Amino acid sequence: MSILNRLKIMSLKLISKINARTRITVFRLGGLFAVALLLLSVTSSFYESGNRKIVLTPVSQLSGEQLQKKPNIIVVLSEAFWDPTVMENVKFSRDPIPFFHALAGQYSSGWLFSPQFGGVTANVEFEVLTGNSVRFLSTDTVAYEQHVKTNIDSLASILSGQGYTAKAISPFHNWFANSRETYQRFGFSRFISMEFFNPNEYEGPYLADRAVAKRIIEETQKTDGPDFIYANTMENHYHFWPGKFKHNTIDVKGDLPRVDAGLLETYAQGISDADRMLEQLVSHYSQSGEPTVIVFFGDHLPFLEDDYMVYVDAKYISGESDPDFLTKIHRTPVIVWNNFAGKPRDDLNISPSFLSPYVLHLAGLQGTDYTNYLYDLSRKIPVIPPKEYYEKFHIQEADLQEYEQRQQAMLAGELTDQSPRSIAMGYGDPALNDYEPKEITAGDSFRTDAGRSTLIVRGGPFGLGSTVLIDGKPQPTTWQSESALTVVLPKETYASPGSLDVQVKVIDEKETVLAESKPVRIKVLSKP
Repeated sequence: MSILNRLKIMSLKLISKINARTRITVFRLGGLFAVALLLLSVTSSFYESGNRKIVLTPVSQLSGEQLQKKPNIIVVLSEAFWDPTVMENVKFSRDPIPFFHALAGQYSSGWLFSPQFGGVTANVEFEVLTGNSVRFLSTDTVAYEQHVKTNIDSLASILSGQGYTAKAISPFHNWFANSRETYQRFGFSRFISMEFFNPNEYEGPYLADRAVAKRIIEETQKTDGPDFIYANTMENHYHFWPGKFKHNTIDVKGDLPRVDAGLLETYAQGISDADRMLEQLVSHYSQSGEPTVIVFFGDHLPFLEDDYMVYVDAKYISGESDPDFLTKIHRTPVIVWNNFAGKPRDDLNISPSFLSPYVLHLAGLQGTDYTNYLYDLSRKIPVIPPKEYYEKFHIQEADLQEYEQRQQAMLAGELTDQSPRSIAMGYGDPALNDYEPKEITAGDSFRTDAGRSTLIVRGGPFGLGSTVLIDGKPQPTTWQSESALTVVLPKETYASPGSLDVQVKVIDEKETVLAESKPVRIKVLSKP
């Protein structure tokens, strides 16, 4: 039995299958630079009288040699990230996303026109990573489950072809929305899923945003060349009822029911941590000495109960018949930060499917015929709404026919090399470097530093899915740290002389083995 199952994180199972995932992107602006640039960026914060104060500090200058390197591209899809301060009839005791607002005044930022509301993150992720549009698919589709059946060009495969190491990070089940197979078909070389996170990294019912930021930073520190990292988050996933987090530190006032205020206070607490994640990343890469682009965006607006309850009660919309319903309910914030190319300040208002062509273009990186076509198209038609809104958006259906035909060919596997692709899970096979005891007397009790009849296994890295097996049988496993696991050995396992084979496997909730150590052997001695 894995640590993940022993923790009985039942709330994770409450997630509707309509909620899949999407994450963040980084790209570089311009080509090669011969001079170092001094940039100002938000890199620290502190509290004063209950308010978070943002401090602008200089970004470390990069040398000419550093500026010749291709930049890290980091794309982060922040779960349900939105700016609730746009609701004029709601007042927050402090800005829940001050860091984002400070950056937005300095760097390219604006809105993505999300095809989703309240869930189905995977569809937004599909658009961002591949440039394909779910507007050309059925309205109830989950693209990863129904349409990704072959290798497909994505930012991962495109950048891998230019010397990048492409990794995906997700603090949720590797199997959810068919993510593991999809990332492999997209060309990622490694996928770090929740089974490789630590049990002490939760914030409320989900893994914390700071844990995702930690892994992004760690992964870029492991390589000498440029990295492409796509990550999504879970901390701010539905639900938003009070009690989700230990404390809500932002009060909400306004002409709305108290239940609505409670939902918004919980939501504000969640996006405040998302804002801190963005600050954590920018602060690190401001001083990293590596050219880096960070793209940070929300996948969809939060589901604040049936019939858009909070949005209607707050008078943000009158209902689905509101003339501005589509734009108010489907626009999510996006920002593009970099530490080397000055502060380009584009006002963004695009569909997610146009984000990767935009990134490649601004980064001065080579795209494909498809992404070049999409970039040109986005200059003419930046937003693709549902077909029934074409006229309102001044779009002729014929203008999108070539796009749809190219996408059909892409999904059919006609435009991409179909050679087998492979993906490594987590950090590879865990090491089993040491264990205690190395000998046991048959039938006798024993004690280690961890307690009576307790086996200690050292090595790692160990995480939520790490499970100790004795003679091939999974045992209830306790996570002590990334480098240590313990198991209380049932007396029947060492009742007779012989030996015990000990192994650590990373096992997911569906009992799929994602990684495994080499086995070691404990001697079981005869009684004197």
